[in-house]
Amino acid sequence: MSFLSIFNSFRTKDVAPARVPTDTVIPLHYRDDNTVNRSIGLDFLMQFDDVLDVDKVIGALERLLEKPGWRKLGARMRLNEQGKLEYHVPAQFTPSRPAINLTRATHDMSISDHAIGSQLPRPNGSLQVIRDSSKFVPLFCSPDRPRLLKHYIYTDCAQLSVHVVSFSDATLVSLSWLHTLLDAMGRRALFLAWTVMLEGREADVPDFYGYDFDPLAPLGTATTPSSKPEDETEDDHVDDSAPPTGDFVLRKRQLTGWRKLQFVFNFMWELFMHPAVESAVVIIPPTFFASVRAAALADLRAADPATLVTDTSDPTNPQPFLSDGDVLAAWWIRNIVVAAQPWVATASRTRTICVMNVLGMRDVLARTAPALLPLQGGAAYIANCVTAMHSYFSLHELLALPLGRIAARLRADLVEQSTRPHIEAREAFAKRAVQATGREPLFGGPSGSGDMVISAFSNWTKGRFFETDFRAAVLKPCGRGSGGSAATTGRPTCVLANGTGNRMFSARGSSCCVGRDAGGNWWVGAQLRSKAWANVEKMLEGL
Repeated sequence: MSFLSIFNSFRTKDVAPARVPTDTVIPLHYRDDNTVNRSIGLDFLMQFDDVLDVDKVIGALERLLEKPGWRKLGARMRLNEQGKLEYHVPAQFTPSRPAINLTRATHDMSISDHAIGSQLPRPNGSLQVIRDSSKFVPLFCSPDRPRLLKHYIYTDCAQLSVHVVSFSDATLVSLSWLHTLLDAMGRRALFLAWTVMLEGREADVPDFYGYDFDPLAPLGTATTPSSKPEDETEDDHVDDSAPPTGDFVLRKRQLTGWRKLQFVFNFMWELFMHPAVESAVVIIPPTFFASVRAAALADLRAADPATLVTDTSDPTNPQPFLSDGDVLAAWWIRNIVVAAQPWVATASRTRTICVMNVLGMRDVLARTAPALLPLQGGAAYIANCVTAMHSYFSLHELLALPLGRIAARLRADLVEQSTRPHIEAREAFAKRAVQATGREPLFGGPSGSGDMVISAFSNWTKGRFFETDFRAAVLKPCGRGSGGSAATTGRPTCVLANGTGNRMFSARGSSCCVGRDAGGNWWVGAQLRSKAWANVEKMLEGL
């Protein structure tokens, strides 16, 4: 027996609580239980510039989780003998086994007099960089909240942790959960149902879809799905031009063998040489973004029309189409995530930059055949339902191309990769890879090159979190927020997200837009090296 095995034999192993016989056991959905979701804990802050009736706010959420189906959100999580995660739903919630992990704090002062609360971001009409945004976490999160998978499976804590901080003129409401529970649009559905309960409209709470079955299980098995959705919004121009071939366009880019080893080595080398990362938030005012968007559209005048996605809503005057999200992602990835990196000056101009846009699939899976989800409003699907759109640039392209051309490529890749046939083909490819290797496939540069940097971008604007409506719980409006008191009473004026990962997972280089506030300001954050944020500050000073 080796020394290591002898040492391990003396270690105390974590033991899960005994199973409660009356609990209902439900396997986690396929897209919920994966390595990435297991590795990410999330904290989500909403600052209300009002005094809220906390008992009313929390009571509404607890009553929601008592309803059929919705009880699943109060489940405990366990790991079964096959290494798969399960939900154990209590037959009833009690003080010893509550539906949520609730903690509260009260400060008998104005938030502007609190050492940390006074520093919470507030728009001022200019580009702002709020460095080290993790400094706010001790204010809006309980230190005892579960953060890692082991905190859930080896305790009897609930899936959702709620922490409420009350000031004389503001209220902070924060949620924490493991990413296995839900994604951004799942959180949107939860907040809408929470609001309905808060307003006393219990009969209007939507049905909970997918309680004890996985609606997305058939994904990747369909052979001839329809390509055209019934209806689209401006940001959903995803099926107009791609043929329903069912082919997976990234198939030849899969990283295998030494190319995969090269990517993993480069990634681990970055973590080893520069272990510290800093979270920061940038507030982008509407006037600045309008100028960026106008410049991006102007860039398309000289572009090859064949490379552009066209808005044909007016057949007599078709125009190149870019969504706000395309422009924001292009500007952010180029100027904030890549150009500011300390390694850019010495990197090869041919190095591949992969922009990985996170795409919600609810609309396309509800509006194309065979439909796997109900249409929006018909029922609530509280789970993970996202995929990734990949766009590849050489470092030279990303730094040298006009911004509009970068945004146009993001849009074109979205159109090509977000059709139902492509999503089906991608899912089938991924499932085969997981069965063969136990892991999701990785995709690299041209011909699967491993000399690549991945930058993930998740845009939560469609979640409309700045429009979360808790007016029914307002005791005293204080109206200090952007957009005026009428626009922000009972609605968040500051929304922040914080990610926590285990030792085997790093979110460096990843970015998240939490949304657009009542004043039209974009709130975007990322995790980068501190030196990169110093470069960002210098760059933004010039703008």
